[in-house]
Amino acid sequence: MKKIYTVLLLAVFVLAQFSLASAATVAGDASITAIPTFSQGTGVDVEWAATGMAAGTKNILMWAREVPAAAYAMTECQLVATINGTSDASGTFTYDFTSTALALTNGDEVEFTITVDTDDCGGAPTTPAADSVMGSNFVDIASVGGLKGNPPSDSGALGILDTAACNTFEYWSLVADDFFIPAGTTYSGFDRWEPHTSGTFAAPAPEGPASNLLSWKFTFPATASSTWINSATAYDKAGNSIVAFFRSSVGVVPAELADCADFTDTAGHENEVYIRYLATLGLISGFADGSFGPDNTLTRAEAATLFEISNGYDATSLPTSAPAGCDFTDVAASDWFAGWVWQACDDGFMNGVGGGLFDPNNLLTRGQIVTIMNNVANTAPSGGFLNTTNILSIYWGLGAPYPVREAAWTDVAVGAYYAEGVIQAYGTGIADGTSETTFSPDQPVTRGEFAKMLYRALSIAN
Repeated sequence: MKKIYTVLLLAVFVLAQFSLASAATVAGDASITAIPTFSQGTGVDVEWAATGMAAGTKNILMWAREVPAAAYAMTECQLVATINGTSDASGTFTYDFTSTALALTNGDEVEFTITVDTDDCGGAPTTPAADSVMGSNFVDIASVGGLKGNPPSDSGALGILDTAACNTFEYWSLVADDFFIPAGTTYSGFDRWEPHTSGTFAAPAPEGPASNLLSWKFTFPATASSTWINSATAYDKAGNSIVAFFRSSVGVVPAELADCADFTDTAGHENEVYIRYLATLGLISGFADGSFGPDNTLTRAEAATLFEISNGYDATSLPTSAPAGCDFTDVAASDWFAGWVWQACDDGFMNGVGGGLFDPNNLLTRGQIVTIMNNVANTAPSGGFLNTTNILSIYWGLGAPYPVREAAWTDVAVGAYYAEGVIQAYGTGIADGTSETTFSPDQPVTRGEFAKMLYRALSIAN
């Protein structure tokens, strides 16, 4: 696990003007007026100014050194400008790291200063004093990294080559600028997402930097045809980027032009896309009156049913009696949920609540649902959508670098039975908090919330 560090930098503008007196240095005060906090390892644009320069030809020289170097070196001198007959000048200079002896790596700090001199860098200019620092810059050469999810599928196709089950779905991706970077390394931080599509309508506007989780809810128009390419580029504040391809030159198929399954009470609901898509796959269902109840709560028996449907089971393949260790006194063979509960117990997905009880009709909490997902990720599902390369299996249960994001929850105690599940579900983008500081693990999960978590968990990982 990696921690996300917020770097508070010292001001890079020097208010006091700087001048040096020596045999070669001439009259004139030079200063760095602006420099980016972060740059890539190739170079950085530095704004400079010089005033009060004496008559004749003067050279504006910029020097850099890698912290903690004790002194500036001639090999780090670069000629900014040659001034003749002007006392004041200013501009922007791109300091080229690649032409120096600086051996920069990710997280390094570089200090800069400027001098006014009669000699240029090819001559014998006066080297600045060791304490001459006008600005500093951190090097961020590592791209953002993380995970991305294509719509749930058990087709076996690669995510970027897979098609959707119906016309409305979500592409999503979660990245971090410190993903896979050693703890303590200075980095610039996530900046923005820029989605792209080759289709016949515009991609969403760029997103960021408020969220490093891209939720791209996508609807194919009825006129969609031929091949489509959909991708999103993630940038950090230093300008490094990575492209996440969700779909690569895949032809539109008839199913993608068909409306997803619908219900009477999901239109405009925040979880509508997830509900309708999973219903199209046959993984969830509504009620006899045509509603889904997205804000209704979920029982433990219902959760057992939904996970085992995702695991490839149907009513004909369930046990007809309790397997060893799953004989709960409150689950009778005549109960509609009996086989589902017994199978979920036998698979190791769900346990009892103690005292020989399963408590099938009690409400499932947010802490319990992510605990079940933790159990699923750390067992060996037998089939269905759980037996694919989805987010739940690739990023949660198989030892991959995770989580991608972290949060300091005030209501998740260290050692709580659900703590690991909360860390993993949030860290892989499967679940969100109820606020920036709370996860609300004891709050009952709604059917709509569960649909979103299940959609994300089953999304094909790349």
